[in-house]
Amino acid sequence: MKVLGFTGNYITEDVPQCFLMADSSILFNGRPFFVPDFAQRFVATPTIVVRTGRLGKCIAPKFAHRYWDAFTAGFTVQAQRSDDERLVVLDQAFDGAAIVGDWVLTSEVEDPMHSVVQVMVNGEVVSRTCLSDMRHSIDDLLAGVSTRCSIKMGDLLFTGATAPGHRLVPGDCLTASIGDNQVLDIKVRL
Repeated sequence: MKVLGFTGNYITEDVPQCFLMADSSILFNGRPFFVPDFAQRFVATPTIVVRTGRLGKCIAPKFAHRYWDAFTAGFTVQAQRSDDERLVVLDQAFDGAAIVGDWVLTSEVEDPMHSVVQVMVNGEVVSRTCLSDMRHSIDDLLAGVSTRCSIKMGDLLFTGATAPGHRLVPGDCLTASIGDNQVLDIKVRL
């Protein structure tokens, strides 16, 4: 399984940049995020996460919608001012850096592209967006990735920051919902 993240795509950059995370980076809903001690601070950025549901290579954008079957809210967590310059590439790929909510199947919602994903930090709404708000569509992202590596069932794509990041401190609560369904509830601990 691959975990791919994109920067930008909702807010600033014209061309999203892709980065890889380890599969051990995934932190599923309901488990706490423990603040590591290898950096001075950690910033969580809200995003929409898409899961692939079939195998493909060199997918044409017009067929890419067939290759993803579920989506949810999530966060990417990045370490800032880490203690080892040699490992800076792992500052957004460490264990727990890819927070993933409960999956919503595309077949279970009327219009996945326009389903509103609401993200809250400590009860305050920080993002209300949907997949159709992306500058570069999920189909274009999937098609682009598939030119470099095969798409496999269960691969995850973090589609880009839907709002500015939030510095994590113990006691924070990260929650999200899609429509009326809560899909994410993560507590931050030491």
